[in-house]
Amino acid sequence: MPDSLVAVMDTVSFMQDTIMVDTTGVDSAGVKKFRISPDAVDMPIVYNAADSQYIYMDNQKVYLVNKASAVYGDISLEAYYMVLDLKTSEVNAWGKRDSTGKLTDIPRFRDGDEEFEADELTYNFKTKEAIIRNIVTEEQEGFLHSEITKRHKDGSLHVKGSKYTTCDADEPHFYVSLPRAKIIPEEKIVSGPAFLVLEDVPLPLVLPFGYFPVQKEYTSGIIIPRYGEENNRGYFLKGMGYYFAVSDYFDLNFTGDIYTNGTWRLIAASNYSKRYKFSGNFSFNYANNVNGYKGLENYSKTSNYSVRWTHTQDSKAKPGTRFSASVNLSSSGFDRENSYKVQEHVNTTKQSSISYSKTWKGTPFNFSASLNHSQNTAAKTVSLNLPKMSFGMSRIYPLKLTSKGNTTKWWQELQLQYTASLDNRIATTDDRMFTSKMFEDMKNGFQHDIPISLPIRPFNNFSISPSLRYSGVLFTERTSKRWNPEYIDPITNDTISTVVTEKEKGVFYGHAIKPSISASYSPQIFGTYLFTNPESRIVAIRHVMKPSVSFSFIPAVEGLSSDMYREVQIDTAGNKTDYSIFENGIYSTPSLARKNGSLNFSLTNIIEAKVREKKDTADSEKKVKILDNLSFNTSYNIFADSLRWSPISMVMRTNLFNELSISARGNFDMYATDSLYRRINVSEWSANRRLARLTNFNISLNFELNKLFKSVFGEGKDKSIQEGAGSEREQSAMDEMPRSMQGADRPAPVSSSQTGQDMIYNENGYVNFNVPWTMRVAYNFYYTKTRDESVINQNVTMSGNVTLTKNYAISYSTGYDFRSKDITMTRIGITRDLHCWEMSFNWIPTGYLKSWDFVIRVKASVLQDLKYERRKDYHDNY
Repeated sequence: MPDSLVAVMDTVSFMQDTIMVDTTGVDSAGVKKFRISPDAVDMPIVYNAADSQYIYMDNQKVYLVNKASAVYGDISLEAYYMVLDLKTSEVNAWGKRDSTGKLTDIPRFRDGDEEFEADELTYNFKTKEAIIRNIVTEEQEGFLHSEITKRHKDGSLHVKGSKYTTCDADEPHFYVSLPRAKIIPEEKIVSGPAFLVLEDVPLPLVLPFGYFPVQKEYTSGIIIPRYGEENNRGYFLKGMGYYFAVSDYFDLNFTGDIYTNGTWRLIAASNYSKRYKFSGNFSFNYANNVNGYKGLENYSKTSNYSVRWTHTQDSKAKPGTRFSASVNLSSSGFDRENSYKVQEHVNTTKQSSISYSKTWKGTPFNFSASLNHSQNTAAKTVSLNLPKMSFGMSRIYPLKLTSKGNTTKWWQELQLQYTASLDNRIATTDDRMFTSKMFEDMKNGFQHDIPISLPIRPFNNFSISPSLRYSGVLFTERTSKRWNPEYIDPITNDTISTVVTEKEKGVFYGHAIKPSISASYSPQIFGTYLFTNPESRIVAIRHVMKPSVSFSFIPAVEGLSSDMYREVQIDTAGNKTDYSIFENGIYSTPSLARKNGSLNFSLTNIIEAKVREKKDTADSEKKVKILDNLSFNTSYNIFADSLRWSPISMVMRTNLFNELSISARGNFDMYATDSLYRRINVSEWSANRRLARLTNFNISLNFELNKLFKSVFGEGKDKSIQEGAGSEREQSAMDEMPRSMQGADRPAPVSSSQTGQDMIYNENGYVNFNVPWTMRVAYNFYYTKTRDESVINQNVTMSGNVTLTKNYAISYSTGYDFRSKDITMTRIGITRDLHCWEMSFNWIPTGYLKSWDFVIRVKASVLQDLKYERRKDYHDNY
C-alpha cells in the first residue's frame, strides 16, 4: 500500500458527518421505509482491526490497520493493512514489510474449504471476483506460483507469469514456466506454450501447450505411454491405454505395449474393495513375443499368458464363513519373456488356490472346498484340483455326555472323529491347458475315515491307546491284471509273455477295518551345572533330555476288508505278486490288517544358560538358549524278516546371539551295502567297524552381519544411527529388475540422521563402522552319498544395503556357487535423493538377465514422464 495512505490516516482523528438529506419516506401507516440499493450486498460485512479503524463517509471507505479482518458469510480475510470500499463492496489487503524487507502478516483468504495466502489481494464481496498478486496454491501433488491471478465467481482462475512445480521449496529447484494459464480447481490446469526451467536455467524443451490434471478423486482418462528403443525388439510404446474409474469400489485398467519387430502385449487389470467386506485385485496379460530376425535360426514367435487374482475377505464380514483367492497362473514362457522381477525368473513353481470354508458354531462340523493349481514352468507340467472338497467332524467324546459331576472316568476319554474328502485331479502340460485334452487324464475319487481311540494314562509320561480305524475309498475305475503267455505286441507284432493291465470304468468301493494298540513313554531328564564364581556372567547351564519310546501293534485279522488286493503271475517261472485294484488312484488303497509291530525311539536335547545382565546393577538374570533342538529318531520293525532298523535321522537347530541361525539335518544308515550299493542285512559295525554311515547331510547358516556385530561387540558410541536404516527399501529394490523397464514405483528416498564426511570417518580419522548398513548372509552346505560317489554342493548368498549419507544408498545382492565355481545372480542398485527429484542406477552384470538402467526423474506421479532415462534391456542379450 502506498506510504501516502498512512499519512492521510494519521491526520484524521474524527469521523466526518456526510449525512445531508433524509432519504427515508413514510407510508400510509406512518412507518418509515428505507430505500436499499440493488447493488448492495445481501448480508453485513463484519470488520475489525487491532490498532486503528478509520471511516471516511465522503468516499465511503474504511481503513483498518494491524490484524485487520473482514468477514462476509463463509468468506473471511485477514491482513495487516486493509481498505474496505463500502460503495463497491470491494476490499484491498496488503502485508507489512519488516526491517529486513520481508513481508509479514500477508493477506490470508478463506472461502469454505478454499484457503490461500498472497502478497496483495483485491476482492469484491458482491461479484466474488478477485485480483491476487504473488500467490502460491497447492494443486494435488504440485504447487502453482503465480505473479498475477484473476479469480472468477465460479472459482476458476486466469493466471499470468506462473510456475508449476512439484518441489515444495520456497525457491523451487525446477518448474514448468507457464506465461498464461487457466485453472479449473480440482480438475485441470491448461496453458499456452510452456518450457522447463531447472535451477533457474531455462532448458531448450518447449511444449506448444500444457495440460496438468489436478483431480482429487479418481477419474477415467487416457494413459500416456512411455517410449524408447531396444536393440532386439526395436522402438516401443509401453503402457498406453485407458483407465476406467467405474465406481468408488471398482476400477478397470486397459493398457498395451507394442514393438516395431512385431512384439505386442495386452493387459487388463482391476482393483476392487468394499470396506469391512472384501478387497482384491485381478490382472490378465496376453503377449505375442517375437525374438530374432525372420528367416534366421534365432527367430522365434511365441504366445504367452498370465492370470493373477487376489481376494481377501474381512474376518468380521461373515463369521464362520471365509472365501479367499490367490491365483498365479501363466504359460511356462511368460516370465522369461515379459517379467522384469528377478524372483520370477529364479522360481520355477507357481501355485494357486480359490477356497471356501464354513464352520457351524456350536457344532464339531466343518466344510471346505477349493480349486487348486500347481505348476512347474521348467518341466512345463500342471496339476489341477477341480474341485477338492472335504467335510469333517472334529474330535468328540461321546461317553462324556453321560457324565455326572466333575469326575471323568477313564472310559469316558473315548474319542471319535470323522473326515471325508472328494477330489478331481488333472495332471497335464501347459500346452494342453484350456483344451478338451486336459480332461483326458482326469482322476477322481472319494475317501472317508472314522478313527476311534481310547487314550489311557495310568501315570505321568506314560500312555496306552487302543484304537480302531475304518477307512473307505470310492473310485470311478479299477485295475485288472492277468498273465498272458501269448500276448501279441501291437508295435512289433511279436508274441510275448507278459502281464496285461486293463482298466474298467464304473463306480467301485473298497474298505478296511484296522484295529491297533499303541503305548508311549516320554519322560524328561534335567541336568544343571552351577557356576560358583561370582564374577562370572554365566550363572548356570541346564541340559534337558527328552527321550521317548513308543510301541505300536496291528494284529492280523481276517475278513475286515473288501477284496481290494489280488494276486497275479509275473513271469514264466510262476512267481506271483499282489496288486491293488485301485493302484495309481488319487487316494491310497486302505491297508489290510496284517500283523505289524514297531518300536520307535527318539531323543531330544535342549541346552539353556542363565546369565547376568551386562549393564544391570541389580544382578537381574535372563535365560539364553544355546541349543534349541538336537534330536535323533529311528524305529525297529519287530516282524520284518530283515533290515529291521530304519535309518537314524538327525535334526539340529539353534540361534546364537539371537542373530545367527544355524540348522542342520542328516541321515545315518546302520546297514552296510553290497557291491551294487544296495542295503543288505549286515550291520555297518560288522562290515566297517562303525555305528552307521552318513547318507546325506545339510547345514544352513543365516544371519544379518550388522546385527551380529552389535550383539557381539555392543552398540558403539554413536546412538544417533538408526539400526538397519534402509533395509526395507533395499529389499524392494533388490527384488526387481531396473525399474525404468517396468514403470514400477520408485524406491523411497533414503533417510538418515547423518551426512557426508561424518558418516564415513570418525574424529580420529578411522573408518566409521556405525554407518547404517545391512548385510544378510546365507550359507548352505549339502552332502549326498550316491552309490560310490559323494556329491557336495555349497553356496553362499549376500544381500544388503549401505546408507552412505542421508541421501545416498547402495543396495546389492550376490552369491557364489562353489561347485560350479561361478558367481550367482548379482544385482547392484544406487539411489540418490535429490529432494523433489531422484536418481537411480540398477545393474545386473552377469547372466541372461544382464542389463542396466540409469534414471533421473521427478518424484511426484503427476509429472512421472518428466525424466531422463538410459538403459539396456535384458532382451537385447538374445
